[in-house]
Amino acid sequence: MNQNSTNPAPAPMDVILTPMDVERLLHDDSPDSRASVLEKIVMNYNDEHFRGRERDIAEQVFRLLMKDVALRVRETLAERIKDNVNVPRDIVLHLANDVESVANPVLISSKVLSDADLVSIVEKSHDMGKLLAISKREVVSHRVSDALVETRYAQVMTSLLSNDGATLTDRAFEKIAEDFRNDNAVIEAMAQKPKLPITVVERIISQVSAAVAQELKGQYKLSDGELAKDTSHAREDFMVRLLENDLHDDEIEALVAQMAAEDRLTPSIVMTALCRGQIAFFTMALASFAGIPVINAKKLVADRGEHGFNGLYQKSGLPDTMMDAMRLLLRAVQDMVGDSAIPGSMLYANRLAERVIVSAGSQQIEYLPYFIALVRQNQHRS
Repeated sequence: MNQNSTNPAPAPMDVILTPMDVERLLHDDSPDSRASVLEKIVMNYNDEHFRGRERDIAEQVFRLLMKDVALRVRETLAERIKDNVNVPRDIVLHLANDVESVANPVLISSKVLSDADLVSIVEKSHDMGKLLAISKREVVSHRVSDALVETRYAQVMTSLLSNDGATLTDRAFEKIAEDFRNDNAVIEAMAQKPKLPITVVERIISQVSAAVAQELKGQYKLSDGELAKDTSHAREDFMVRLLENDLHDDEIEALVAQMAAEDRLTPSIVMTALCRGQIAFFTMALASFAGIPVINAKKLVADRGEHGFNGLYQKSGLPDTMMDAMRLLLRAVQDMVGDSAIPGSMLYANRLAERVIVSAGSQQIEYLPYFIALVRQNQHRS
């Protein structure tokens, strides 16, 4: 028995290229005829029916027809070879730099194009259609995304942000948030992205529109009542919730720095954060107010005596009348680190309030009732 008999025989070719075929393609005046022959050639090429010289001739035909004066012929070639990873790069690149109807199929689909090719096309193209095509690719690297972001076209940004296969750097998100802060469509698309840099989220919230608020409502489970609250309070409340998302210290520090630079780091949000158990944000905010390094502030806050915290608090410029109550609240929050209650939950708020009351004993501490009420108010989860 012939050991090769089990192998399927190659499918019969619809066209066998010869020099005569090439001549016919070159001199046939009918675009329809050339497109028809091209269809057959590409079909056999894609199915790998051509070998050796036949394959070489097919690619030479592609090189001839990629310059064909008839748009339909070039469109046919681009559409048929867009998914073939074996097409020579010079052919794909030529098509990618053609008019939009020819270029878009390969710009969207072809894996032959490198990041460098795509960046080059983005940088020199003023064709919105081509930029949109690139933004819709199955995979868009951060390098290509960066180039698209630099175009500052709103439609391109919305398309890129809507593409789950696009990778964007934190810097790209920040640039979009800055460049399109007044464009609701772009900001809405950005609000739907998971795991945005905390600094970008804070910036979105600072200028949140009604439409974006509705999107954030669903994503972060806010009620209609919460959305109807005083705007500044609602934004502060939402910001503190974001701090519950297991952020690294460097992310929190960047957030505090941005909020301070843009006059959005208020005593109110600092107090709210502490009531939710957010010691890291509270500490870094005090460091910002006091103008000292965060590492120094951490040591002062960790000091279980009175001098460390008192010195930091007084230098921060926060009201002296609230210092004793704030210190008592801080100690209670520190003592609850590792508690089974989740910060921000009703259980956490109740336990924290009880601990503060017990620690205060019979002392008459100014503003302590206010902070206890704030603790009970600042819970949102059962």
